[in-house]
Amino acid sequence: LPRMAEEPVSPDLADLASRYDARVLREYLLDQEDTNGTTGVARFREGLEAGNSATERIPVPEVHDLRPRCFRRLRWLLAANFVAYWAACARCGYVNFLRVAELGTQALPPLEVCLLGILTLGTQATLEFAAVVCLTQPARASDARSSGFRSRDGAAWLAGLGARSAVLLDVLCLPLMQRGSKLLFLLSVSVFTFAIGLFVFAVQLRLVVGLFCSNDRFSYDKPDLLFKGREMEGVPEGPRIAARPPAHRVDEELLENAEPPLPFGAIKAANLAHLSDLAMLHGVLTRIYIPVGCQETQEFVLSITSFSRCFCEDIVQCMVKFFFLMDCEFNLLVLSSFLVSIAQALATCFHASTPAMDLRYTDDQTMDEL
Repeated sequence: LPRMAEEPVSPDLADLASRYDARVLREYLLDQEDTNGTTGVARFREGLEAGNSATERIPVPEVHDLRPRCFRRLRWLLAANFVAYWAACARCGYVNFLRVAELGTQALPPLEVCLLGILTLGTQATLEFAAVVCLTQPARASDARSSGFRSRDGAAWLAGLGARSAVLLDVLCLPLMQRGSKLLFLLSVSVFTFAIGLFVFAVQLRLVVGLFCSNDRFSYDKPDLLFKGREMEGVPEGPRIAARPPAHRVDEELLENAEPPLPFGAIKAANLAHLSDLAMLHGVLTRIYIPVGCQETQEFVLSITSFSRCFCEDIVQCMVKFFFLMDCEFNLLVLSSFLVSIAQALATCFHASTPAMDLRYTDDQTMDEL
């Protein structure tokens, strides 16, 4: 027993290399030396080689670079989608307001509103699918067996289409609420202004502006950057001076093994795609172009926005529409909006509560078995 206590306990390098970040493990091992003269650099390399067998079992996805030309086209597409969708909502709401003022609470949207709504939603869905096909090309090139799509993408496409349809139908129902009941109209327009106007439209507008500013870092989880756009804390003043590393730490191969810069362009495009209810585009950008370390933030924002919108907008609007149908007048438009809101709320919450990482690993394992 005394002999066992005197022997140094060597750490499991394979376990350390698989569980800890390479930079942290390097700093720890570089400061230590074995009694037999083995340097920390050699131990670090030995630990990485020993940990290869453990990390090979973990399916780490490959992250591709979003080319500048592709990012420029994508940001113009997202900006055009923002302008076209809200312009269509404003136009449809105004035309339906005139129709309700003429015919009362039994009025249905005119043909112009129906065609404009179908054209807008259909064009959005088609362009989203085309953009996703282009963005999945690197995944198909790296793996000939993969189509670039996952089972989650189809559900995300339908959930996004339902969310955009629900907002458009809510806009069309506002004139009916105004004509039917002042109290229901006040409640409906207040909830819509708070949940959609403030936390969707205003944030989308701010993200569109940030797409065209290279130094802008605003996102939904960083509301403090709403006006300044970029964190200035910790930025040194004057020219940067690089200190020479100690002699025992000079290793060019290790110094070159630094973390790549974060893909801020892909992150900003994914944030705007999510707030624009382009769920399939957001999922593909997150899966292929955003590192794993940043995907947890994307899933957190997805969960927060989906559930808050469900409880603050969808449930309240469904209750308002239910009382309108029971107490005021039966209207087919209000009934359709009521059913779409319920289906959209359930689909969005289910989509947000399903971890994308687990589905991805399951799909990868299925492809390996095939």
